[in-house]
Amino acid sequence: MLKLAKISHQVLYKRKKLCYNESIIELKLANFKTKTQMKFKIKTKFVLILVIFWSAVLALTLVNADSNNNNVREGHLEINSPAENGSFFIALESSKSEINSPILRTDFPFNALFLSWNLQDGSQDQPAIYVRFLNEIWSDWQQIEIDDDIGGKDGTGEGLNSQMIPAKLTDTFQYKLIFNNQAEKNNLKNLNFTYLDTTRGPSGNVTMSSGSNDIFQIVARKNWGADETYRYDATGSDLWPEEYYSPKRFIIHHTAGEENGLNPMTSIRAIYYWHAKVKNWGDIGYNYIIDSKGNVYEGRFGGDGVVGGHAYMNNRSSIGIAILGCYETRNENKNSACNTPDHLTDAAKNALDKLIAEKSREFNIDPMGQSEYEGKMMPNILGHRDVVKTTCPGNLIYDLLPQVRQLSYNILQEIGGYKKPQPTSAELVKQSAKEINVEETRSAEVSVEFKNTGLETWRGYEDNYVYVTDEQIKNKMARIDSVKIAMESAEKDAVVVDSNNQIFRLTGGNVEPGQIGKFKLVLGSPAEQKTTKNFVLAWSDKGYFPNTDFTIALNKIPCTSCNQTVNSQSIFRVELTQTDFPEKIGTKEEIKGTIKFQNISNAALFTDKLQVLIQNGKESVYLASLEKGVIDPNSFVTFSFKGKASANIGDSIYTISVIYEGNEIYKFDKTTKIIAPYSAELTSSTIPSSMKLNTRKTVILTFKNTGTKTWKMPTLKSYDIDGTNSWFKDWSWLNSKTVKQTKTSVKPGEEINIKFVIQSYWKANTYPQVFQLLDGKTAITLNNAKDMRLETKVTKK
Repeated sequence: MLKLAKISHQVLYKRKKLCYNESIIELKLANFKTKTQMKFKIKTKFVLILVIFWSAVLALTLVNADSNNNNVREGHLEINSPAENGSFFIALESSKSEINSPILRTDFPFNALFLSWNLQDGSQDQPAIYVRFLNEIWSDWQQIEIDDDIGGKDGTGEGLNSQMIPAKLTDTFQYKLIFNNQAEKNNLKNLNFTYLDTTRGPSGNVTMSSGSNDIFQIVARKNWGADETYRYDATGSDLWPEEYYSPKRFIIHHTAGEENGLNPMTSIRAIYYWHAKVKNWGDIGYNYIIDSKGNVYEGRFGGDGVVGGHAYMNNRSSIGIAILGCYETRNENKNSACNTPDHLTDAAKNALDKLIAEKSREFNIDPMGQSEYEGKMMPNILGHRDVVKTTCPGNLIYDLLPQVRQLSYNILQEIGGYKKPQPTSAELVKQSAKEINVEETRSAEVSVEFKNTGLETWRGYEDNYVYVTDEQIKNKMARIDSVKIAMESAEKDAVVVDSNNQIFRLTGGNVEPGQIGKFKLVLGSPAEQKTTKNFVLAWSDKGYFPNTDFTIALNKIPCTSCNQTVNSQSIFRVELTQTDFPEKIGTKEEIKGTIKFQNISNAALFTDKLQVLIQNGKESVYLASLEKGVIDPNSFVTFSFKGKASANIGDSIYTISVIYEGNEIYKFDKTTKIIAPYSAELTSSTIPSSMKLNTRKTVILTFKNTGTKTWKMPTLKSYDIDGTNSWFKDWSWLNSKTVKQTKTSVKPGEEINIKFVIQSYWKANTYPQVFQLLDGKTAITLNNAKDMRLETKVTKK
């Protein structure tokens, strides 16, 4: 038994040991399996993370690639031949007063349409033009409005074109023409539809805050998708070089483009493309654009003070602000000038108020104030119609301008009033050469760079610019080394320094604190074999910057290219810096004044080879000859001129050309308003539209002297259309036709109220009243006519 028990114990022990070993093996197998699974899971997670990461990178890349793809697609449909499908010339052979075109298809979908056309004889006889678009269904007919900014950029002369017509993305449209008379049928020619797809590009919905105490932000050009390549021609030259003038006023515009739920950025890109590429301006004309949500977008490239192209011949010293949408209505008896007039949203108006306040603070502009503009006092916040013959910015905006002036002034006070002058200083950081060789009769260039180490932004404006000049200027100016000097100079109008010394202006309009300002010095061959010139940095008449002196040694060497043919067009250039050419003048009156140019070429100009022409059509204005001499690079020359104004009333374009060695090196168009020396405009009238039989009524006519001559004895006459006595002659008149005569002196731009009594005829009917205005015996043109005709109905009751 004992032996059997021992054997049984040994068997049980071995079984336990075997089970233990099996358990160990199973545990090891389980651990191995677990580790293998964990490794597999880790690898799987890692692969998944990598897949997700690179998928995200790829997605972002695709999104960015799509958002940065700002390519605009442009297409044209020209209707300029009777043989073409859909030609409007069918109207010439039709008795219909309304002509519908066939349905037109484009070769790609578009979201913006423009139309340009010409008139046969230059008159204003033209039909009403409508378009409509097909999506799921046809849209309503939209009447095409003439572009208010047709001549926005100075120096442009263009045919008639429309405002932008926004549309939901479509490739199908139709137009129709409604004629009032045969003259309109005969006059219209050359319809040209330009359609654009501007949907590629940034489309983020930027939400701007309209609170007056919030930080003001502006959507930068790159953020709304401005393609900067539009600014250059095929050779890389800037199509519209930046020009800078100190802002002194704001001009408000409206422009179509925020309809059919479109993203405003697509509309801005369309306007940009139309201005920059189709019109070949090289950039958008507005300085800023505002949408209905109060987003403010950067317009014209170049920053503060850059001259835009929004109000023809009124762009300098003005900031052009356009509000997307159409805000024009005519009156209660006529259809709206817009298909669906917009009302200025609170967000857009608040953004406008604050933008004006911010820029007023920067440039010391009084939003409630006035300043002299074109010889008369005008508000500092203007509508486009105040300076150009147009309805822009629409009466729904124009009527709110008094509120805009007040509210922007209030915001200006809330943000601390005008910006206080800050300390400013400079440091020379780079000079391309300290010694140069200059060929005899030629010139050479040296570039220098200064860092703005102060707190004030440097400007490059015509009346407030930073420049390099001869160090002798230090004997005439103070040092710029304190806030006191900056404040003293800010309290007076800056005076452009004009001396015999050369002035090398800052290239560009603005250099912020911490940024680098660049200057290009064009130096002529010295009189001596070797000369050292000393220069210093200065700012307008504020003073010179201390510790900015530098020197350049000039060595005169023989000219090796004097006998070679050179392209004078690329070498010789001048720039118009000042002229007192009149903005308006009476017919056949003497034009005289001066024109000042700066030699910005890389060589000296010889006055005996220089000629300046001012032409109005085939007529030339006489210019005084210059004494024989040399005009060094960056030096100035002034020409005197005189001549006679055109005999034709209206805008007259004078072309100023500078000719050097037979080549035109400068050209500029100056528009002058030719008016009758004795002319007037009726600004208000209380002449009744109806009167009872045999009744008397006191009335007032207000006339504005719009001519160039002062009235010394204004005389008002009235008579019937056949020249006989007036139907409303009163016993108080001086005689049967002379209503009143005064000895009040009325200067150009002033108004006069002429108060008198009229007596109605004894018989009921509608009678004309013809009024004529004279200065003594000299006839005054009245509303561009020799007389003015009104009608009054005489009634029994």
